[in-house]
Parts: sequence; structure tokens; C-alpha cells
Amino acid sequence: MLKFYLGASGAGKSTKLYQDIIERSIKETERNFLIIVPDQFTMQTQMDIVKMHPAHGIMNIDVLSFGRLAHRVFDEVGTDKIPVLDDTGKSLILRHVADLNKQNLPVIGGNMHRSGYIDEVKSTISELMQYDIAPEGMDSLLACTTKKGALHAKLKDIQFLYNEFIHYIERKYVTSEETLGILCDKLDASELIKDSVVAFDGFTGFTPVQYRVIEKLMRIANEINISIDIDPTDHPYLPPQNEQELFQLSRKTIQDLEQIAYV
Repeated sequence: MLKFYLGASGAGKSTKLYQDIIERSIKETERNFLIIVPDQFTMQTQMDIVKMHPAHGIMNIDVLSFGRLAHRVFDEVGTDKIPVLDDTGKSLILRHVADLNKQNLPVIGGNMHRSGYIDEVKSTISELMQYDIAPEGMDSLLACTTKKGALHAKLKDIQFLYNEFIHYIERKYVTSEETLGILCDKLDASELIKDSVVAFDGFTGFTPVQYRVIEKLMRIANEINISIDIDPTDHPYLPPQNEQELFQLSRKTIQDLEQIAYV
């Protein structure tokens, strides 16, 4: 079952969601309740749940990010012991790969040692991975920028560096973005997820790989609850008409989630 908590920012969606989860967790002590929030909100959400809970304890409620959910499931069902690259590791490998291939990086190769530049390149590649865009998937971007010389050349360098980065870490490391793809393959074996109630709070939208995880959770969990910022009087279930609408992203998120749930 898919359930939405809709309301404007500050309207009390999260409070209502947490109250419902707490009440059910007290009545259904054998069931697991998982609240998934962005990384930066996990500690605050844990504190909020503890304060709101009559017993002032989390009990059978877990507050996790997507990344921590992956690690919980991996600890439970097991997975290949391949090290996960953090941001520092990504930066070091990208700098090393760029130094090895400087002659093939005419635009960005000479800038990789400038302060902050490597972080920008790393963030760009991480974003591409989050949206399931492989190096060859950048061909369409390159085709659209042939008349924009500087942008085209920079994208070509990023594509080359991205491809070399993927080859360098192959079978040695996985990135945090790739762990969600591995998670999708492991969820079926998880007792933690089976018949659980899962809630998502604090997200403005989801990446394609996150949607894949949510789709898999819908098939395994008992119930999925999702809070979304939108004015309920603004026809939240109508598809967005144009990109200028105030709640265009929220409407699209609702539409995408319903499509996944009822296919």
C-alpha cells in the first residue's frame, strides 16, 4: 500500500507521519518500522522520534538514510566484501587518473590540482552516477553541445575521465551511488524489510536509482508512506502542466510513485 502525507512546508506532515509510525509501532511490536530520511537529517529525526515516543525510545523503529539502509541489509544478508569509496577516495582516484591521462584532457587536465576543482569534477561524476548515466550515456549531451565549443570540450573531458575512473575502480571498489543498485538485488532476502512499514520524509524528489529501491520496497514491505511538500488544494494528483508551476516537482514525484505502485 502507498500512502502520501501532503501539505505545505511547515504544515506538520512530518509530525503526523512520526506520530502514526510511533502509534503503530507500539501496537504492532513484531513489525519493523523504517523511516528513511536524507543523510543530514538522520540524527535530528532520531532525536525527534525519541522525544515524541511515550517510552522515549526508538524500540522497533529505525531511522536510516538510503546509504545506511543498504549497509543494514548487507550486514543481514551478506554481500561481496568490496570496499565502498567515500568522497575522499573518489577525489584521490580521480586526481590519479587525471595525472595518468593529462594528454587526453586538454580542458580540465591542467586544472585538476587547483583548489576545489577536483571536488567539482567529483560532484559532477557522482551526479551522473546517481541518475544512472553511464559514460556512453553522455553521447547525447555531447551531441546537443556541438555548437558550444567550450562546454562541448569540457563535457568530452569529463566523459573520458568518468570512463577511466570506472575502469580503474572495476572489481576493486564500489561507489556509494552503486550500493543502491546492489541493494535492489539483495532486498528480497531481507527479513528486516519483509512485511515492514517504510516511511520516506524530507525528500524533494528521488533519483532513478532511488526510485528502483522504492519500487522494490513496494513489492516486499507491508506499506510505504511518503511525505511531499505540496498544497493539497493545488490538485496534487494532476500531472504537471509546465516546468514553471510552483509544485511541478512534487506533482511529478507523486505521479512517478503512483505509476510504480500500480503498474
